[in-house]
Amino acid sequence: MRMNFQRAAITVAVALLAASLLAGCQRSETLLAVNASATTRTAPDLAIVTLGVLARGATAREAQQAQAARMNTVMQAVRQAGVEDTEVQTVGFALDPLYAYPRNAAPRITGYQSRNVVAIRVRNLSAISALIDATVADGANELQGIQFTFQDEEASLDAARAQAVETARTRAERYAEAAGMRVARIISIAEPGAALPPPELYRRGLSAPQMVSAEQSNGAAINPGQLDNRTNVTVVFELR
Repeated sequence: MRMNFQRAAITVAVALLAASLLAGCQRSETLLAVNASATTRTAPDLAIVTLGVLARGATAREAQQAQAARMNTVMQAVRQAGVEDTEVQTVGFALDPLYAYPRNAAPRITGYQSRNVVAIRVRNLSAISALIDATVADGANELQGIQFTFQDEEASLDAARAQAVETARTRAERYAEAAGMRVARIISIAEPGAALPPPELYRRGLSAPQMVSAEQSNGAAINPGQLDNRTNVTVVFELR
């Protein structure tokens, strides 16, 4: 809902800009405002692997110690895979009691579980499968998803921007031809909004934690595919 409101506000602002340009020009000038969009597809160059460690213990301390030991081993595997510590971020941490629910009696705590979830930025996409295999083998038991994206999202939109402007010009030329005129020049270019859609997932948003074993993850085939880059522009042309 918030995103729709922002887009509506931007669209209104662009419309007001076009209106002000039309109002400010001389009557002898003919202006044409054209909106155009474009979508290009590009192979991603960055993956974010989200995985975690879940451990249990009779006490909260034991659960935390077991989880910390396993996570330290996982982090060693991450480093050996060539990923720097700066590329790893903790995105979830929890310590929860475990309950038993006996019949006709109050619930009682039977132990604790500790969960630590990290997001790992992987720039070498060909190493993703080996990274997952290594981390799972060394203690990671939750694989939550893989997000493919771009290291430079702004640059990934450049081709779509150029294509959108070219589409706007083509449309303007058709309108001008129909009116017995020609496109003289561009008065202004406005970009109401440009954003990548949710990345093609192995993920499409983090799924619920899934318990995995080394056997289950061994040799997983990971295909980055391509992602859509979308943008739209409003271009005001002068016709003569």
